[in-house]
Amino acid sequence: MRKASSNINSLSNVIRKIIKNSKLSNRLDNIKVIEIWEEIIGKNLQKYVIDSKVFNNKLYIKLKSSTLRNELIFKKTELIDKINNNFGKVIINDIIFN
Repeated sequence: MRKASSNINSLSNVIRKIIKNSKLSNRLDNIKVIEIWEEIIGKNLQKYVIDSKVFNNKLYIKLKSSTLRNELIFKKTELIDKINNNFGKVIINDIIFN
């Protein structure tokens, strides 16, 4: 029994160390930002998104619709605030719509 408990503690320590790795942590943060973005815009608007990625604290969104792009540009600061509030810290400084 003690051996199993010791292995579980060792495994949890390894997982904590992996998550604290800055490169992995940044990638996990980027994935979470994309998930928050998709949640904010909803399924109806998500069908107009071709691609989304995060690079250097900027969210890049490639859209099919220029009309939607113009509407989202108009609401850019509101969207940035929603993403950062849902994330719990300032992670996105700008959103670039293409």
